[in-house]
Formats: sequence, structure tokens, C-alpha cells
Amino acid sequence: MITERDYYNMLNTAKADGLAAGLAEGEAKGLAEGKAEGLAEGEVKEKFRIAKVLKEQGVAASIIATASGLSEAQIAEL
Repeated sequence: MITERDYYNMLNTAKADGLAAGLAEGEAKGLAEGKAEGLAEGEVKEKFRIAKVLKEQGVAASIIATASGLSEAQIAEL
């Protein structure tokens, strides 16, 4: 026989388990999204860094644009 106190304890346990599972899922999703965003930012910064070095070496902007995926206007701003 389940008493009122047992029922209350079961509900509290289920609630705590649900909250913990939701928190863990949210943290994992946030971490994955943050990691993907950081990698994308890093790739863009690396493109600009390489383009700047190539420009300083006298490589034509059209070649840098083809190799880096940046526009010639972006390269001209470096």
C-alpha cells in the first residue's frame, strides 16, 4: 500500500531525476554548440592570418582569394 508520504517522495524523486537529466542534456548541447562556434571562428581567423601573410609576401589578391575563399575586397583591407 502506497501512503501519501510515499507518493510525495516518488514525485520528488521523479522531479529531481527529470531536472538532472534536462540539465545534463542542456549542458551537453551548449558545449557542442560552443565548440562548433569556436572552431568556425578559429577557421575564419586562420584564413585571414594566412591571407595577410601571403599579401605581405606579394602574392596577387586574386590568387589569395582563390586559395582562402576570402573576397578581394577583404584581402585589400588587410
